[in-house]
Amino acid sequence: MIRELELGDAESCDAIVAGLPEWFGDEAGIRDCAEAVRTQEGLVAEDGGAVVGFCTYEPRAVGVAEITWIAVRADRRRTGIGTAMVEALADRLAARGVALLLVKTLSDREGPYLPYEQTLRFYLAMGFLRVAELDVWGPENPALLLAKPL
Repeated sequence: MIRELELGDAESCDAIVAGLPEWFGDEAGIRDCAEAVRTQEGLVAEDGGAVVGFCTYEPRAVGVAEITWIAVRADRRRTGIGTAMVEALADRLAARGVALLLVKTLSDREGPYLPYEQTLRFYLAMGFLRVAELDVWGPENPALLLAKPL
């Protein structure tokens, strides 16, 4: 079941992040994600009453929103949960008049890093398109901006 993120979900989201060190190895990023699940709008995927995935998002401009964080519990990855969350988010945002959904991920310009190679393949399969390379996270962590028309 996909539902709205609630403040009471924050500790479950933190636990998901802690279980994904290949994606969440940067302490500043972990803190930023913890803040996001407590302050931003988002969705959670729930199974049997347990939170197994989450995503947060923010408006960026009129008609534009950005996924700021998304994660699925390690033992539940590649089971359709991420797809279900992105599809549910796209439907909710489109109903509010959002026409473009953005997301940033680690760029592959410095060579492949398997966890983020999987992440990039996921976004491309979801219909996101490469938009631009950015250095917003510093030169050691080049970002790739992706966009999905809704």
